[in-house]
Amino acid sequence: MISFYPPREDSRLLLPFARVPSGVRLLDVGTGSGLLALEAARSGARVVATDRNPFALARLRRLAAAERLDVQPVRTDLARGLGRFDRVLANPPYLPTRPEERDPDRWHNLALDGGPDGLATTARLIAELPQHLAPGGRGFLLVSSLQDPEGLARLRADWPRGGAVRTVAERRLEGEVLAVWELALAPGPV
Repeated sequence: MISFYPPREDSRLLLPFARVPSGVRLLDVGTGSGLLALEAARSGARVVATDRNPFALARLRRLAAAERLDVQPVRTDLARGLGRFDRVLANPPYLPTRPEERDPDRWHNLALDGGPDGLATTARLIAELPQHLAPGGRGFLLVSSLQDPEGLARLRADWPRGGAVRTVAERRLEGEVLAVWELALAPGPV
């Protein structure tokens, strides 16, 4: 049984944004398989990877140690207790899920259950992101056409004034469109 979120199309769509210059401080929120954290570390980034799933973090710790990569796995909710980063990557759970549809496997459910509108974790992440972006930093967030479109539009419109949200990657799948939003704060003191 897989006890972590395996790489799929959504994770792979974020992969190019994990390739960063050496020395960049990168946060991978909800790392799952660790695909993005490992790729960033191979590029020379100093990586912190979070997840609530201890099995995912243990696996990432083993893989990073085997390659002698600079990855610090941290068990926390989103980025709670962490500082600021040059780049933040996130593929939050986005599938709209009613309570009766939840997966009985808690780790599988944790990776997929986005709440009734698919936005439960996405909204929390966007609200907390400004606290974790260093000056000039950027966040890259995966969103899906399966999420409530009006809710997504509100989240985009509510991003801090003067900041920018733009779609930087998109992939059409059968019955779904995945997109990566780049989120940046307005220049100036944070």
